[in-house]
Amino acid sequence: MRATRDAAARAPDAPAAPAPAAAPARRRRPRPGRWLPALVLPFVLIAVWQGAAMVLRPREWLLPSPAAIAGALWDDRGRLWFHAQATIATTLAGLAIAVGAGVLLALLIAWSRSAERAVYPWVVASQTVPVLAVAPLLVVWLDPEPAMLALVALVAFFPVVVAGVDGLRAADPLLARTVRTMGARPGWVWRHVLVPGALPGLFTGLRMAAVFAVTGAVVGEYVGAERGLGAFSKLTTGQFQTALTFAAVAWLALIGVALFAAVSALERLALPHRHRAVRRRTVRERMRRT
Repeated sequence: MRATRDAAARAPDAPAAPAPAAAPARRRRPRPGRWLPALVLPFVLIAVWQGAAMVLRPREWLLPSPAAIAGALWDDRGRLWFHAQATIATTLAGLAIAVGAGVLLALLIAWSRSAERAVYPWVVASQTVPVLAVAPLLVVWLDPEPAMLALVALVAFFPVVVAGVDGLRAADPLLARTVRTMGARPGWVWRHVLVPGALPGLFTGLRMAAVFAVTGAVVGEYVGAERGLGAFSKLTTGQFQTALTFAAVAWLALIGVALFAAVSALERLALPHRHRAVRRRTVRERMRRT
């Protein structure tokens, strides 16, 4: 037995069993057909609308066909672009005011409980008054252009405030407490912990505000403007040029979608790590399913 053990000790080490090869990482293949349903649905609805218009033949001023609307978009593209420029300028200026005021107000409310009790209820109450009821008063008190900017800011700042406050309060409290115990000052904690943690929620509010801002601009143009897609829509409706009204609505929808996409792209630039984490989590879930 001892000789056997000595021989085994003098024998060269046996080669270790090869480790199982790691499964190759599955790359996420681009799926060009992922957005196909979203692109197909509008074309299906337009085709149904066009077919119904050809069969039922409603009056042009009552319900124009998609072909008539497309013709109006092309034939009056100069006038539509002229009014769209005014709407875009009003929307962007009012949205900038809303974002600036909303972020500052959210910081104040999240910083001070006294400010929250004094200001936050009035922020909520400001959204219970219909915009159409406030718009004529703003036009009386202010010039048309400041009144339109005030309307856009009034409509768009609420989601910025709510999302900003919720984001600041949802930031990681353990991380904030840890850096405080390490000697960080409150200002440093706000700049490097709370505000970055609030950015995902804030961008959600910004996307909503971008869409609401278009609505505020249209309401202001309806009430007291001579230029803009809202004023143009009001004029064409009164003249029973319904195809042009639909063309103006199409332009407004395009502006809203473009602003929403711009805010989403800005979020991807500001928070690239968040989207990478979501993408990796999605890939892992798909690998588990397979």
